[in-house]
Amino acid sequence: MEVMKLKCAICMVSVIFLIALGSAAEENVSINSLPAIPRENLPEGFKLLAIKDASTQGVNITEEIKDFFGAENIGPVNVTVGIYTWAPLGTAYDSKITLLSLENEDSARAAISNYMSLPEFKTPPYKGYSRFYTAIINGHNTTEIRDAVGDTGLRYLYLWNKGNVVVLVEGNGTRDKSMELASATGI
Repeated sequence: MEVMKLKCAICMVSVIFLIALGSAAEENVSINSLPAIPRENLPEGFKLLAIKDASTQGVNITEEIKDFFGAENIGPVNVTVGIYTWAPLGTAYDSKITLLSLENEDSARAAISNYMSLPEFKTPPYKGYSRFYTAIINGHNTTEIRDAVGDTGLRYLYLWNKGNVVVLVEGNGTRDKSMELASATGI
């Protein structure tokens, strides 16, 4: 009878552990894996041009994410960058989706803090415009960053984390289309 009680207790502890592990897995993905860069169902006009990661020949992925390094330590990071066109090639800047997988949510928050502390973000993009705004993407709050382009244009960026994954979407000059691109991540 004691053996049965011990087996039952071990089973219950195992089930509790697996449930807890599953809950943690929902919030964090492995640092070695990342959600996929959107390839399909993109907003009208956007086309995937290229995907870069640490294995892409000739690409220094650390240079690609240099703006996420700063005063706060972010630890090891796995990165994938999707590059999108939204205008005829050579006529406008590209849009990007950058996904970073870090060790934990604290590291993800540190990466966001470093990015938002960039010197160019200390002032508004233009007189009368706020630099930061809050937006809802895929059901959660994100930071909308308005970036100056040319003399009077704005580019809309969206930055957020879900668990240990940081998402940066660098859209175009149309807020709705930029938000649609951010929503395409599914994150």
